[in-house]
Amino acid sequence: MKLKKLVHFLILIALLSCNENSTKKILTESKGKQNEIILVIDDNSWEGAIGDTLRKIFQFEIDGLPQPEQFFNLVKITPSQFTRFFRTHKNIMFVGKDFKDSYSMNKWAKNQIVMYLSSSSNELEFKKSCVKTFNFLYRKELEHIRASYKMSHNTDARKHIKEAFGINVFLPTEYYVSLKDKNIFISDFHSFNEKQDLLKYILVYDFFPDDNENIQKQIVSKTDSILKEKIKGSIDGTFVQIDKRMPLTEINGLYRGMWTLENGFMAGPFIMKSRYIEDRIIISLGLVFHPNENKREYVRTFEALL
Repeated sequence: MKLKKLVHFLILIALLSCNENSTKKILTESKGKQNEIILVIDDNSWEGAIGDTLRKIFQFEIDGLPQPEQFFNLVKITPSQFTRFFRTHKNIMFVGKDFKDSYSMNKWAKNQIVMYLSSSSNELEFKKSCVKTFNFLYRKELEHIRASYKMSHNTDARKHIKEAFGINVFLPTEYYVSLKDKNIFISDFHSFNEKQDLLKYILVYDFFPDDNENIQKQIVSKTDSILKEKIKGSIDGTFVQIDKRMPLTEINGLYRGMWTLENGFMAGPFIMKSRYIEDRIIISLGLVFHPNENKREYVRTFEALL
């Protein structure tokens, strides 16, 4: 009799467990590009001051690219158009008077962010909310890229860079390491066929700054000297340099600009990070050559990995 009761008890526990698991959400992977935002907003708001603010903050052009490319692409739809088809997109943003500023992770899909912005506040408060949301998405995109390469990267290169320079760089396995020294590290990736020519470099190097000279000038000068000596073109007398004709922007040690091939006909964008570590300046640099194609994906990856 006791054995029969025990069997009944175990069956009951199993049924309850199955019922509990059946109530859990089974989420599919989110879809869409990382820089794409499904914006759910009514037409009147989109065509007025609220829409202007959203476009200025989320769709402004990235510095240091040869052709106009936006930070984020807003795909605008009305609330009535928001069907099941859009519910699994990576980034969804609802804007309206009935919402409170908030966000939800993995609401309808994995690796998804659903945001809500109130449009009932005054123009200044709404702008602040937009800036806060932009920074949040910007950080999440970099975290996503970095996490994906952290799972699979060149561990020997990362170990060397950490020991030599004191920073973590998760070098993609596709890169070939051509120089690994205590003061400089160089790697590159080159893919060439009849449809595309893609060339990428990642460099790390250091120098001891002169406190009596402008730091930014020293960084540019040191970078040019490294590029001139180490990154040369296929024709004799050609070498890479920072393009002084194009604007060079810097925010918190992150530089964006263009490089050019001296005595040649190649050019492209670069991302450069500078860090003070003890008495040295550590520079990590990524540059890309991919003619007639968008470069946003590459510079964002550099920004995340460097």
